[in-house]
Amino acid sequence: MFFEPSVCGRPYLYSDSAASSVSSRIVAALTMHLQPAILEETMNQALVRFPQMAVCAVPQGDKYVFEPAKGPLKLFQANDPDQPSCFGDPELGGYLFKVSYTHKTVYFDFHKALADEYGMMTFVKSVLFRYFELCGYPVENDGTIKLMSGSFFPAEGDDPMDRLQDIPASRPVWYMDADAIRPNEKTSENDVVATVRIPLAKLGKGFEDISRNPVTYIAPFFSQAVSEMYTEQESEGRYVVASIMVNLRPYFPAASLRPFCTPVYLAYNRKLSDYPYNTVLMSQKKLLEAQLKTDALAYSAERTSDQSIEAVDMSTSLEQCKSRVAKMLQDRASMSTYSVCRVGNTILPDSMQRLITDFYPVIPSGKQAFAMSVVVYRGEIVVTVSGSSDTLVAARRFVQLMCCNGIEAYLSDVFDYMPMRYHP
Repeated sequence: MFFEPSVCGRPYLYSDSAASSVSSRIVAALTMHLQPAILEETMNQALVRFPQMAVCAVPQGDKYVFEPAKGPLKLFQANDPDQPSCFGDPELGGYLFKVSYTHKTVYFDFHKALADEYGMMTFVKSVLFRYFELCGYPVENDGTIKLMSGSFFPAEGDDPMDRLQDIPASRPVWYMDADAIRPNEKTSENDVVATVRIPLAKLGKGFEDISRNPVTYIAPFFSQAVSEMYTEQESEGRYVVASIMVNLRPYFPAASLRPFCTPVYLAYNRKLSDYPYNTVLMSQKKLLEAQLKTDALAYSAERTSDQSIEAVDMSTSLEQCKSRVAKMLQDRASMSTYSVCRVGNTILPDSMQRLITDFYPVIPSGKQAFAMSVVVYRGEIVVTVSGSSDTLVAARRFVQLMCCNGIEAYLSDVFDYMPMRYHP
C-alpha cells in the first residue's frame, strides 16, 4: 500500500538539498496560546488515524521504501535554536514531518515525498479540530473534517497516479515551451517570505471570479514584477515562465492524501507594459485553460511521471539514483522562472474558523527565482512570496501593479524562513 513511495513524491527522497525544495510548511495561527502537552497528544492520536503519515524512509537495495516510524512524535519550540532542521535528525525519530510552535502559532513542516499541500492541509485540519476538542472548545464538524474517531480509509494511502495510465492524454494546442528566465545562484538557503493579502470584499467590478481562479488574475502582475527585474535576460529572447502546480483531484477524483499534482507552465508572452490588462489576462487565461483540460493534464502528469520513474527505477545503484534525480530536478527547475502552488479555498466549519486567524502554506523557492502560494481564507486571498533578498522588491511591485489595475492589495508581513533539509 503506502509503504511504496508514490510516483510524484519519491524523487524527493533522493535529494538532500534544500535547494531542491524537499519540504514545505503550513502555518496555522490560533486565537489562543498553545497547550504543548495537548498538541503533542493530538499529534500522536493522528498517527493512528493517518498511518501513511507515520512512516520513515529506509534503503532497500538501490531504492528507498517506507516503514512505520517507531516511537512517539515529539513537539518542538519554533524559537529553539537546537530544534531539528533536517529530516533524518535522530530527534525526529525518522518521521518525515516536524511540528513546532510559538505562542499562538503552529508550524507543520513536511517532506514532499509524504504528501502534497492538499494532503497535508487535510491532515492539519483534522489535527487542529481534535486539538480544539481536547482543549474543551466547542467545535462541530460540518462534514469537511476527517475525524480522529474515524477509521483509516485504505484509498487515502493509494498512489493515485496509477489511475492516470488509462486516461487519454494529448499535448495541448496552446502549449508553449518557452526559454525561461533563470535567477542567479542563491548564496543562502534561507528564504525571505512576504505575505500579500487581497480582501475579496473590496474587489471592483470585473473581478467577481477571482476567488475561484485567483492564479489566472494575479499571475500577470507577478510576472510583470519579475520581468522588470530581469530585463537583461529578456533581451536575449527569454520569457518569465510560471510553473503552476495543479492539484489533480478535482479533475481525476481520488481520496488519496499522497502527492497527486502536476506542473503546468505559463509563459508571460504579452506584457502589461505593452498591452492593457484585459488583453494580457485573456492571453494568459487561454494558455492556462488549455492546459487544464483533462487530456492536457494527463499529458503533463504522464510526462512528469515518466521523468520520475526513469530517474528512480532505471538506476542501478543508490548513488546513481541520487545523481539522476538531482539532474531531473535541475532540468525541471530550469523550465520556469518561478513556481506557484494553488491551494484554493480553505474550507473549515464556522465553529473552527473563528479559532484560526491565519492558515496558509509557505513554499521554499529552491532553484527558482521565487515561489508563490495562493490560498483563499476568511474572505481574503493570501499570497506568500518566497525568495532571496529581492523578495520584498518583487512583492512591493506586485502589490503596486494590482492596486493600479483595480485589485486592492496590501503587504501584510515579511519574515525569514529556513526550509527543512533532508539527510536519509
